Amino acid sequence: MSKVQEGQDLEEEVRQSVDEAWPLFVDFLKKRQARVTQARKIVLTQVFSRHDHFCADDLAAELSSGPNHVSRGTVYRTLALMEEAGFVRVIRDTDVHAHYEHTFNHPNHEHMICDACGEFIEFTDDGIMEHIADACKRLKFEERTHRIVVFGTCEKCRRK
Repeated sequence: MSKVQEGQDLEEEVRQSVDEAWPLFVDFLKKRQARVTQARKIVLTQVFSRHDHFCADDLAAELSSGPNHVSRGTVYRTLALMEEAGFVRVIRDTDVHAHYEHTFNHPNHEHMICDACGEFIEFTDDGIMEHIADACKRLKFEERTHRIVVFGTCEKCRRK
C-alpha cells in the first residue's frame, strides 16, 4: 500500500519536493490547458515518494484502491505530462519496458542496466555532461533533456 493511501506522513524531503514541484506542475498544466486535479497531485506525490526505477503498471497498482484511488489511465496520462514538464525521466530497458524515475531536485545522472539481472546502476560523469553541452553549443541546439543508457553485465552476474 502506498504512503499516500495509508495516510502516513511523508518523509520531509518528499514533502518539501512536492510542496515545491506542485505549483510548478500546476503552471505547466494550465499552460497546456490540462486539468488540474487532486488525482494528478496524488500521482505526483506517489512518484516523489519512490526512490527507485519503477514501471507505470507498478505505480498504477499502488494507487488502484483505497481512499486515494487513481485510475490507471490517469496514472499514465499524468506520467506523460510529468515527463514533458521535466519532473520524471523515462528509461527503456532492452525489452523496451519503460521505467520511470523522478528527477526534480536530483542531480543529473546516467544509467547502466545489467542484461542478466536487470539491475539499474546510476553514475555521473562530468566529462559526458561537458561533451553534451559543447555539442549543443556548437550546433546551436537547446537541450530539453537527454538519456544515456549503457547495457551490459554487472559484476555480480559476471562472477556467477
